[in-house]
Amino acid sequence: MAATSAAVRDSSRQLDTGEKPVLDVIGGRGRLSRESLRELWIFREVLWAFAVRQVKVKYKQAAVGVGWAVLQPVVSAALFALFLGRFAGVASEGVPYLLFVLAGMVPWMYFSSAGGSAMESLITDQALLRKVYFPREVLPLAAVVAGLVDLVPGLLTLLVAAGLYGIAPSVAWLALPLPILILILAAAALGLGLSGLNVYYRDVRYALPFVLQLGLIVSPVVYSLSAIPEQWRTTYAILNPLAAAIDGVRQIVTHRAWPDMEITFGALAWSSFLLLLAYALFKRLERGFSDRV
Repeated sequence: MAATSAAVRDSSRQLDTGEKPVLDVIGGRGRLSRESLRELWIFREVLWAFAVRQVKVKYKQAAVGVGWAVLQPVVSAALFALFLGRFAGVASEGVPYLLFVLAGMVPWMYFSSAGGSAMESLITDQALLRKVYFPREVLPLAAVVAGLVDLVPGLLTLLVAAGLYGIAPSVAWLALPLPILILILAAAALGLGLSGLNVYYRDVRYALPFVLQLGLIVSPVVYSLSAIPEQWRTTYAILNPLAAAIDGVRQIVTHRAWPDMEITFGALAWSSFLLLLAYALFKRLERGFSDRV
């Protein structure tokens, strides 16, 4: 029987024949429900275990280790600063372009890495889907959680760089969890939705890198949010949660100012809605995971 989400009924009872207790896993109706959320909470320690395992596997036998979480955004920011900031003269809101683009690359690196890992998670651990029962959404969500190990040193590097440029800490830095939460919700929505589709259509794994390249262009990673026409700016930043998260990090760290609350809370609400849609799609697709992988 395919082990999908749904109710897990323990029919542990000793039979007269002396057989061992049996655990029946009953397939659900293939939709998001209160029971599926409750089950996810029950398996929270499994989610954490998968996240820890993914971090260990990722950096196993890596000489630099977590240092890659610092090198990648710093090197990328340096190249963009040279070619776009120095040669092309792209505006940077009055702050050094290297710091400006670093504030965009750190959130973007987390989103693209966590979303990509989450998309591949079901295929990577396909053997477990046939042998062990646990809520299948644990795998992509664990990838999103594991990505935070890269995000934290990246953010610390950004704060240190801001200090080197003479930007002192501000009380506005207390608002930094808001854009980070937007990033987590957006990465979870992307990972959940695409991981389910990737089981049925392997084209997804080839399309995602191209989509992420487009996302780097349409999100204000290397240019300012103010480049978007004012009449469309708020709508654009809400519908593209990455834009709200990146601009929020820039406002907080480089300008020592509070982020635009209309954009921030609008993006939080929209990314939460996208996560619910992605979760519902995942639950609808998961009944066939064991047969498709």
